[in-house]
Amino acid sequence: MDRLRRAGMAVIIVLGVTWSFLGVFPHPTSALRPTATNSVDVRLVAQNFNVLADTQFRFTVGVPDAAVRTQLEQDPTTTLRITAFAPVTTREQVRSISAGTDPVGQLVVADLKLIQLSRTETNNYTAFLSTTGRTNSLRLTKDGVYPIQISFVRNGEPISKLNTFVNFFKSSIETSRLPISIASTITTPLALAPDGSVVISDATRKQLVDLAQSLEGGAAPLSVQVSPEILDGLARSTQPADIAVLTRLQSAFANHDLMRAPFVPLDPSSALRTGRTNDFSQILGLGDDIIDLRNGEKNLSSNVWFSNVLVDVDGAEVLHGCDVNTVVLTPQAAAEIGKLDNYAKPYRISGDVALRTIDPLYAAALTNTQNSPVVAAYSLAAELLAQRQEVVDSGGVVASNFVVLTTTTGAPIEPALLASLAVAIDRAPQLRLRALSSLPRASSEATLVKIPRSNRVDVSVAGKASDSLADEYASTSRMLPTDAPQHVAWNTSRLVMLDDRLSTDEFALYFKGFRNQLRILRASVKVPRSLNFTLGGRKSDLRLQLRNDATVDLTVSVEISSAKLQFPNADRVVTVPANGAIDLVIPVVARASGRFPIEVVLYTPDGLVQAGQRVQLTARVAAIAGLGLVVSGAAALVLLAWWFSHWRTNRRKSAAKVNQ
Repeated sequence: MDRLRRAGMAVIIVLGVTWSFLGVFPHPTSALRPTATNSVDVRLVAQNFNVLADTQFRFTVGVPDAAVRTQLEQDPTTTLRITAFAPVTTREQVRSISAGTDPVGQLVVADLKLIQLSRTETNNYTAFLSTTGRTNSLRLTKDGVYPIQISFVRNGEPISKLNTFVNFFKSSIETSRLPISIASTITTPLALAPDGSVVISDATRKQLVDLAQSLEGGAAPLSVQVSPEILDGLARSTQPADIAVLTRLQSAFANHDLMRAPFVPLDPSSALRTGRTNDFSQILGLGDDIIDLRNGEKNLSSNVWFSNVLVDVDGAEVLHGCDVNTVVLTPQAAAEIGKLDNYAKPYRISGDVALRTIDPLYAAALTNTQNSPVVAAYSLAAELLAQRQEVVDSGGVVASNFVVLTTTTGAPIEPALLASLAVAIDRAPQLRLRALSSLPRASSEATLVKIPRSNRVDVSVAGKASDSLADEYASTSRMLPTDAPQHVAWNTSRLVMLDDRLSTDEFALYFKGFRNQLRILRASVKVPRSLNFTLGGRKSDLRLQLRNDATVDLTVSVEISSAKLQFPNADRVVTVPANGAIDLVIPVVARASGRFPIEVVLYTPDGLVQAGQRVQLTARVAAIAGLGLVVSGAAALVLLAWWFSHWRTNRRKSAAKVNQ
């Protein structure tokens, strides 16, 4: 019996072991058994990129999966391993390590038990490491950009891996700093609707709130280009949320670099070739006025033009006439130019205008942010430091280089990436964050680059259509007082039509909308219809009421005509008060009695454009009988004179016969 019991127990043990291998009874920590070095998803949440000697390294990592995080904490063999490797010296090394290649030249390793890590409120782990201690330290001996590999380790085997960098320095000697500018342009739909109202969508408002948030925190100055049209729209909006956004932006702009921009996009190259440079000047002038108004205490810098579309030699000529001496093109705008040998130095579009472009590799790193934004930021900062070192090693002058960073299209950088990158650059003793408007003028020795002809758009079509409304616009404007708000609103609507982003259908809507704005105002002054006038004499006064439904005083020219009436005073230019009426007294001379029509037409003060519709009124002249009596009396006198003359003639003849 005992033999059978022992045999049964042996079978159970064998089956248990077999089932365990088959996964029927999984090991409590089997989820952490590494199938690859990155089997556990670990994110770098934060770190101090610039580390001074005698301070601390700080790395904060997170494990998004709560179940995995629990298993890590329950396994007593789990440690966080931080390894420093030999400093990188080239941009290629940085990019290779950022792509996942293991660094070489291991220098020092620090293993920390989970109990030694600080926990944040969001369940992330923070490791603090000394730069000089014997335990829990990374003892580095010289300045440099060091690759750092962070791994969770279980039973001595890494189960995760991520690479980052630190900029370690202990030298107190002032060093030459590479100037770097971070720039972006905010593209938003038009705030001005075709009917002249302001409409700002929730998506646009959120985009502007995100911009304000990015500018309010972190390092400065950042360089940002915001459409003046959207800033004007925020100021004219009646929505409290829009006013609040504008207030935040204006406050943030005071610490940053608000770059120059036209009121709405208008291609300068096409403007020159089609004779529309005056349109460009007006649009740019309005943009300058708005930016200067929203730019705080700073003066508007007009010397740099940041563009996400290609600017050729013709465009450069127009911009030079507007005080621009440097054009900065995004990688998208500069794609047709081809690859340049050094993106940190200036080139030339023409003899008067310099060209700066952005390294496409930097732009791609800032655009494609699938990886951790913190890792991307510090990898890019490490690459900038390597670039500076390459200039030093080649015997170049660091200060004569200027690196511009932006995305491929110039669109805003992802906020988390931007915040980390800006701080890393700002606090690095080898780098300096600068406003894009501080770009130095290029010398005449800068290499001339052949720029392809830009044929992106023909601005003459919209320009000619706008010209067709010029006379109507000018005449209608004369109806208004000089301080009427319509002057600014109409000029804005007219210029918005020139936005070179508008499709044919969109342009047609804005064209029709602007014309309707003019017509609606002209139709605001009215003459009551179906009025009858009775004139009490040959000379009399006609009383005509004019009403104004607009919110501003309006001046019109009144023209009255009739086949049976004369109007001695031809000049009748009158001003009708806002939301009010006046009685116009018009002297009249009647030519006949009876009932007949009077036509009343209102015109703009210059008499060139009709205001409203023609109105026909009816006049009755009943007192013209006095004139008939005069005529009848005269006829009676003539008859009496004829009778008296006839009587005398007959009497003389009778007297003559008697005398015979």
